[in-house]
Amino acid sequence: MAYKSYDPSVDYADRLRRMMQAGASAAEVESTLRQRVQKATQEPGHEKYAYDAYYAAARDYIDSRNSYNGYTGGSGQYTSSAASSYTDPYADRLESALERLEAREPFSYNPEDDPAYQAYRTAYRREGDRAAKNSLGDAAALTGGQASTAAVVAASQARDVYNSKLGDVVPQLYEMAWQMYQGEQNSLLSEIETLANLSASAYAQNVDSRELDYKIFADQRDFAYGQYQDVLDRESAADQSYYDRTYNYDRLAQSAQQSSADRAYDRAMAFLNAGVMPTDQMLRAAEIDKETARSMRAAALRKLSK
Repeated sequence: MAYKSYDPSVDYADRLRRMMQAGASAAEVESTLRQRVQKATQEPGHEKYAYDAYYAAARDYIDSRNSYNGYTGGSGQYTSSAASSYTDPYADRLESALERLEAREPFSYNPEDDPAYQAYRTAYRREGDRAAKNSLGDAAALTGGQASTAAVVAASQARDVYNSKLGDVVPQLYEMAWQMYQGEQNSLLSEIETLANLSASAYAQNVDSRELDYKIFADQRDFAYGQYQDVLDRESAADQSYYDRTYNYDRLAQSAQQSSADRAYDRAMAFLNAGVMPTDQMLRAAEIDKETARSMRAAALRKLSK
């Protein structure tokens, strides 16, 4: 059945009301409803009237007129438990890892706070004192037990040797501390990347599950619709079913696409802000090109390294 174009001068809401009161056929109401939707969506400022209470009432009327042996002409709504109940199993761990990365203090090193430096200092002072005493003893033995300026100088020089050794060890300890700091950060980044990949994999599995749910739903719907066509006018029923499926599927697809795109973008940005490069699949889903992602990741790493 071909639907006529709408007439701008017609009040289709009033026409629908009068048609349903008069007991018009489902096909007639469907045609008028289609014209009303066309008018509302094509005339600026009237979009809110496309799917309002009149639309819902007309759909119920059409479904009740088309019902046959419990089949409602394809008006059943698709729902997916995988879509409605999905929770990222790695979200909490990933969020915790990102918070730990963000909370890390910039690298700094104070030898006085380093236990290793303190141990070196204690050991070198002890050895310096021992060397100084030995130098004084040796000098006193040469002068008959009398201290001399030369002996004091020798003792001081012996102590300075160990003080110098203590100074030499500071750069080594600094480098060790830096390597440890970097190792901890790299380990945390690796953990984030692993969790991100696991999260993406879990989400992909959920998408597959939703697609399977919809395939089962579509198979059951199509089978029932095939039975329904055996007893109703084929042309009218086919057009009706096509319109129902197109409308419901378009709304579902648009909603799911927008929601998925938003989640994909937020997820990719969280990784980039943490200095982690998202996978190619994640970048495509977020509609971020790889060159832009590299620049954003580099900026994030510079910020994190400060």
